[in-house]
Amino acid sequence: MEGYYSNPQYKSINFILDVFSSDIFEIITWIRRPVVGAVDYLRSMHKLYNIQNELNQILNLEYNTREKLLDALTDIVSMNIHEEDLGEIEKRLELKLSDLKEFDETFKRLKTITKKLDSHQRYEVNRLALIKLNGRISSIREEIKSKIWDKNENASQLLVLDQMFFLIQELIREGIKKVDDIDIWIMLSITLLRIESFHRGKITFEDLQDDVSELRFFHVKQEIIPKNYNAVFEVLEA
Repeated sequence: MEGYYSNPQYKSINFILDVFSSDIFEIITWIRRPVVGAVDYLRSMHKLYNIQNELNQILNLEYNTREKLLDALTDIVSMNIHEEDLGEIEKRLELKLSDLKEFDETFKRLKTITKKLDSHQRYEVNRLALIKLNGRISSIREEIKSKIWDKNENASQLLVLDQMFFLIQELIREGIKKVDDIDIWIMLSITLLRIESFHRGKITFEDLQDDVSELRFFHVKQEIIPKNYNAVFEVLEA
């Protein structure tokens, strides 16, 4: 895929991200539309049959189609939101949306499905999706920990990645308690896509370290999400 490469300098991190690339794609999908992560909950409501085909259109995308989606989304979150003007960011986001047109119908149908759920059902879908998401992240962290002690791996790199996934898990735990907190959903979406952006060589390792610091600051200070992050999140929602 154009724009995607693996920097040998970060082989320890890239090994993990390569091995779990499909899992990370599904994690990102869960965050964008939580119903995907809680489909089994809908089984008990006799709604599963009606939505399974819609969900499969996302989870079972052909490789090239999946790569096109991730390439567009990682382009969006790779913009320097702290230095670029919000108006300029919005213009660039609008241009990038044209790369996602082929996915419009699928996501519109999923949105329609979600709207059919009542407030309690939506709450449960979101909560259960986060619980399952936490399990996926735990599996990734277990693999990171097993590699840290390998003398052939770069432990300092892996510690940065583990710290990022640890902070994501902390966000998830907060999200389970505050399911309707939009700031938490924004940070989860952006952070996961930033990891994939690094994987694709669109941001630097130093950017990734800055993201860890920003995520830690968000936890400690409970700061409101930067305005430019909201602009990016609105495009992802679109």
